[in-house]
Amino acid sequence: MMGLKSTFKGLSLPRFLEEVDFNDLFWVVKRLSGNDTGLTGTHQVGVYYPKKFFNQVFSEINRRDVKNPEAYIRECHFVNADHSTLGLKATYYNNRFTEPRGTRNEFRITRWGGSKSPVQNVENTGAIFVFALLRTEESTEAIGWVAENEAEELLIEAWLGQEVEPDRFYMKDSAALGASRYKLPEHWYAHFPTCKEIFEEVVRLCPAQRWRKGIDTLLLKRREIEFEIFEMIEQRHVWPTVQTGFSSVDEFIKYANSVANRRKSRTGTSLELNLESIFRDEQIVFETQVVTEMQKKPDFLFPSGIAYHNPNFPSVKLNMLAAKTCCKDRWRQVCTEANRIETKHLFTLQQGISSNQLSEMKSHNVKLVVPKPNIDSFPKEWRESIIPLDGFVRFIRDSQAS
Repeated sequence: MMGLKSTFKGLSLPRFLEEVDFNDLFWVVKRLSGNDTGLTGTHQVGVYYPKKFFNQVFSEINRRDVKNPEAYIRECHFVNADHSTLGLKATYYNNRFTEPRGTRNEFRITRWGGSKSPVQNVENTGAIFVFALLRTEESTEAIGWVAENEAEELLIEAWLGQEVEPDRFYMKDSAALGASRYKLPEHWYAHFPTCKEIFEEVVRLCPAQRWRKGIDTLLLKRREIEFEIFEMIEQRHVWPTVQTGFSSVDEFIKYANSVANRRKSRTGTSLELNLESIFRDEQIVFETQVVTEMQKKPDFLFPSGIAYHNPNFPSVKLNMLAAKTCCKDRWRQVCTEANRIETKHLFTLQQGISSNQLSEMKSHNVKLVVPKPNIDSFPKEWRESIIPLDGFVRFIRDSQAS
């Protein structure tokens, strides 16, 4: 097989994805965070990947008897940018376990080539990054594609069969059928539960009354549990069908589409159910999916649709919240969702947005609401203007009390 750069050079995105599969490359997909692109200005510039990725590609450096063991990637060619980077370094930063003791225990790939590289361009924070590798006895080569717009992101998500969420990694051959650490209802293994049923189980496993770290981390913890449960149930339902096989291509495609549609439905519904549960626990008044102008439906309207459509109700006491797992290139959708409300609030799980986009959001009166632990992934000069979830709840409570 000739080099990856020659094989992939000049390909369109659909052909790029086809060749990744055809050449049996090991691939991993993620959204670039502010720490990945260098947006936050930290010294840890480099793309973060989880231990399970390194175990499959660079297993020899997963060790603690040597400080910060390394491996190298000879070249990574970014197809759509026609840009190549030589000599990338894969490092296990393990000083938590070596002398002198530190705090780091993470895997990163560095030496991307500075701001000329698509993964170190701060404007690509939040973009989907497809990274595929070929490892031989002689060397390791890589090929990459950083999505440039929403259309490309939708193509990649269609290829994956699911939405790419922030802080998630999607890898070839990463799913494994195993035992869940949670005891789940037995009937779920016979009939796939709804998103609401799964979330109700998550609330039972992680009740607000027992969580003492605040609603920002409660939301993130519940999402983590929900994602793990969904994966386990999906494996139990889908894998036997895949093993059995299909009688026709059409039957296979129909089944694959049903699995993909269920995944996509879960992503958005999960976030809305999570926020809805927290708002109820916090005893603030709201409605969901209220129709405003031009049949637009904000995810959350405070206090109610009746108040919104009452011309005598003060506009200053009306508020809205849109909820998007990732808002890169999608935040403009909220600008026309409720004309009576001047400032639009947008909740997102995205880990970082460039200063240019944040300035544009501000000019359109869009205010970000972000889980408190994620605020550090945004530019330092903007962090004070970003509202944590508990701050947004206090704001709504004060608005409704006045």
